[in-house]
Amino acid sequence: MNLFKKQITIAAIASTMMLAACGDDSSSSSAGDNGSSSGDKYLLSFMMDASQFVGTASLSDNQAKVVEDFIEAPNAGGVAYFNGSVYVLATDDAMNSTLSRYELDKDGNMPAKASATAKFQGTRAIMMKVVDENKMYVEQSMGDAITALAPTTLKTTATIDLSEYIDEESGALTSVPGSAVIRDGKMFLTLSQFVDFNNFIAGPRASVVVIDVKTDKVEKAIFSDKVAAVGGMDDMNNTMSFVDEKGDIYFYSNASYCYVEGYKEGWIRIKKGETEFDKDWIFRMHDAEYDGKKTNENNLMVGGTYMGNGKFMGFFGSFADPSNFNNYEWQFVVVDVYKKTVEKVDLSPTIPWFAPSIHMDADGKSVLLGHADKKGGAIYRYDIASGKVSKEMDVTTGTAYYIVPLAD
Repeated sequence: MNLFKKQITIAAIASTMMLAACGDDSSSSSAGDNGSSSGDKYLLSFMMDASQFVGTASLSDNQAKVVEDFIEAPNAGGVAYFNGSVYVLATDDAMNSTLSRYELDKDGNMPAKASATAKFQGTRAIMMKVVDENKMYVEQSMGDAITALAPTTLKTTATIDLSEYIDEESGALTSVPGSAVIRDGKMFLTLSQFVDFNNFIAGPRASVVVIDVKTDKVEKAIFSDKVAAVGGMDDMNNTMSFVDEKGDIYFYSNASYCYVEGYKEGWIRIKKGETEFDKDWIFRMHDAEYDGKKTNENNLMVGGTYMGNGKFMGFFGSFADPSNFNNYEWQFVVVDVYKKTVEKVDLSPTIPWFAPSIHMDADGKSVLLGHADKKGGAIYRYDIASGKVSKEMDVTTGTAYYIVPLAD
């Protein structure tokens, strides 16, 4: 998303969908108060102007010092950890992308040189999905395709053409693959279905293709008029879609930030064992009680993580002034899709460009959050059971972008 961060247009909003966090020092404590191990390393990325700096470190380390040894990459793109390796997928201004795999040493340190690379020309590939040790996918958001690769060598094993699934009935110009989840050997891949390139407006209805992961074949395309396009072309954490403990799949639509009259936001789902949308269920957060109000006009931003028991840690706010993306107006929230509620997290508002920093920790008991406000930047930990927040790391150089546990 921050590839277009400096553009003062609605296009910048949609093409920069990924950063988030919040924090107020008055509600924080020192790192480790919640039982976290200060010796555990994380894959970290810090945003600085047009670049992100990627490496591994403990949250107890001096951030300004450790970042000096991190590698530099374009800020448009994602990072991930899998099976002892760090993956960096980054895109330049010409929409050319490079996927690099860095094999960590026995101490969890990241080398300066990649062990393998793969390139994607002119298709803005910034999202990846690891299946297992034999397969991962890279989504070419402006190429109407996703590519299957071997995670170790990064050699292409298959390319899935999505051009025949462009929703021409809705006026779509390109499919734009986005958020994806895997359940029962099938990948449910959202398609944003862009209808307006100038303003980066996605389609007016939900669109998902169901892909057999074993054969890399598209089984079907499904649609829903309950909401506008689900998922997001820049949802680099794949968090606008998730599978709960019951096996139900949930998808969120922010309705292109509700700039288009008639577009509908909300959560929809596919129930366990089904491959069609549930016609009897919808959760519109505009209708949920939030901060003491029954009705609101806020929209959930791309980014977040599923915490279990129907609860999703996300970002709530509104682009009331589309000419200024740097107001501290966005709030961390816990969305309960079972109870259909939205609750504030006890952190100060922040700017809406830190969503990749929201990650579940390896123990499944807490969520790590990047944050920046007028007081400065930090990494925080949200304890799921208590709802309390504690500070883990001061961030004085750049802003926290990715905070990924080194665990499979």
